[in-house]
Amino acid sequence: MKKKDIIACLKANKNISDYEVIISDKDSRELFYVLDHLEINRAVKVETVSIRIYVSNKKTTGSSTVTVTAADDRKSLSQKLSKAVGRAKAARNAYYPLCEKTTNIKETKSAAKDLNKIATNVAEAVLKADTYKDGWINSTEIFVSQFREEFINSRGVDHVSDRFKVEIECIPTWSNGKDEYELYKFYESNVVDYKQITKEIKEILNLAKDRSVAKTIKQVKIPQNIKVLVKNDMLETIVDNLANDLSYSNVYMKQNHYQKKDIVSDNKFELTMKGSVKGCCASRKYDGHGVILRSRNLIRDGVVKNNYGDLQFGYYLNEKNISGKLPVAQIKAKGTSTYKKEKHLIIENFSSPQLEENSGYWGGEVRLARYFDGEKYIPLTGFSIAGSIYEDLKNVEFSKEETITSKYAGPKYMIFSGLKIS
Repeated sequence: MKKKDIIACLKANKNISDYEVIISDKDSRELFYVLDHLEINRAVKVETVSIRIYVSNKKTTGSSTVTVTAADDRKSLSQKLSKAVGRAKAARNAYYPLCEKTTNIKETKSAAKDLNKIATNVAEAVLKADTYKDGWINSTEIFVSQFREEFINSRGVDHVSDRFKVEIECIPTWSNGKDEYELYKFYESNVVDYKQITKEIKEILNLAKDRSVAKTIKQVKIPQNIKVLVKNDMLETIVDNLANDLSYSNVYMKQNHYQKKDIVSDNKFELTMKGSVKGCCASRKYDGHGVILRSRNLIRDGVVKNNYGDLQFGYYLNEKNISGKLPVAQIKAKGTSTYKKEKHLIIENFSSPQLEENSGYWGGEVRLARYFDGEKYIPLTGFSIAGSIYEDLKNVEFSKEETITSKYAGPKYMIFSGLKIS
């Protein structure tokens, strides 16, 4: 359906107080490899249209979502909207307004990229790392996508933005005698860096090699109170928990652990939520309500300074400058650890990282770690670590090395002491 027909249907239903419409066009190239052989090269073009309708009065707001398909016309969409009104009336919250028009974002449509060429070059960068006799990439999936999105609401907001994303999934494998050992690698970015891709694939292949010769902690004596370094999924899990704790929604529902002026850590680090960071593919110019995203510093010098979040809960808390739902976390640490000079344990891969918000328990079973005994790294597997995140953050340290993931930019490692290792 055309945009004007969708808007006409929305305006024709007098029970709808307000609406938000997101129209997204995706152009993608998808490559599927088995070993180094290309099995599928697929071009995908998809348009998705999502509508959220609101039924409001001065005291309550109810909402419901409708998806528009290629089969819809004005009649079928009007029927969907009528059913959505019924659902919205049955699911009411305290009243909150929609985003009002300020300055609309209107990004000029960027030149079309040669997605097939980029995807092919990404594949070459992956295969360039696959040079070992006993190790190989079992399978690889590559997705290179360009998005054009328009956000419209009934209050005059009309944003248009572009996004780009590279995604890689692969299964590195290493053979040790009759046994084969697999790991999993997922990489995504909003920029193309072929050298970085090759570097990361080579690193995960070498970690698969470590996995094939890993010892257990029964075979290797680890000192008590050793510094433990966490990265990747676990680091993101911890940062997500910290950011969620400081969100408007958690504060409003009294599920937050930290209040403003609370000391999170003696390490004077900063946590800032941002809309966009180069390399982070979660980056956005505006959030799901159309609020233009601006950075919000949540923690400064280890102390809670601000909260952030979406329009609904910001309104409930009477926030004057609602930040919007910022998708990217950035940490800057004033002091960095000297862990390399002492014995330490790097957790490379958890089977399933866990963090329980209420109790603060965090940890999990370790699939692969590397123990530095003062002279060399020894691969380890088959043990667990556990701690209390709210206590452990008080003395957290950070590495000088930095990393960028889909929604985080900052130190590559968080470093903890006094964790339970079993």
